[in-house]
Amino acid sequence: MSAWPHGDPDAVVKAIVAQPAYHAAPAPATSGFLRFWYEFWDLVDRLLRPFWTWLGHALTNTRGVSPLAWVLIGLTVLATVVLIVRIVLGFVTPAIAARRTSLGGGGLDERRSADEWQRIAAGAAAAGEYARAIAALFAAALAALDERMLVPFDPSRTPGEYRRLVRDARDAADAPFSLLADRFVRAVYAAGAPQRADYDVALGALMNLKPLVAA
Repeated sequence: MSAWPHGDPDAVVKAIVAQPAYHAAPAPATSGFLRFWYEFWDLVDRLLRPFWTWLGHALTNTRGVSPLAWVLIGLTVLATVVLIVRIVLGFVTPAIAARRTSLGGGGLDERRSADEWQRIAAGAAAAGEYARAIAALFAAALAALDERMLVPFDPSRTPGEYRRLVRDARDAADAPFSLLADRFVRAVYAAGAPQRADYDVALGALMNLKPLVAA
């Protein structure tokens, strides 16, 4: 009688591992973008590791640290944070600028009527350019506010500034304008491209806003 009634364990394991289910294709490698940031932060960590080690040692031995040393520590930490922020912004800002250029660049600063902007939005939406369409809807809202002399048009104002001015000029218009401004900000600055549903929400907000502005 065999010591292994169900067969040699080594042979059983080899037979199981040889099955196709245990030979799946390897997972895809990390994307180049994620790999870049992983290597970037790994480099930053290696460069700053001696400083963090020294800082940790200094904080655990506070008796021997003079007030001047504390000032130097604070300035060093602040300079490090500023450096990291500037590096990150160096990568993020060009991407935002490219996104804004794709929406028409300075075209949104042009003086057009609300109806003209709405026709531009409809044409962009028909072409599947929903980010540009939402931007045109927002421009239509700004034009309508200017035409009714509620909020004078000023291309230098931010959406947040416009929201405060609309709220002060006509409180009832705050909700639809805020919704439209939120969709505009997402279309310009968010990473993902807006979809038809986002355009429909923005268009509905403009339709609700116009009679409140005209009242």
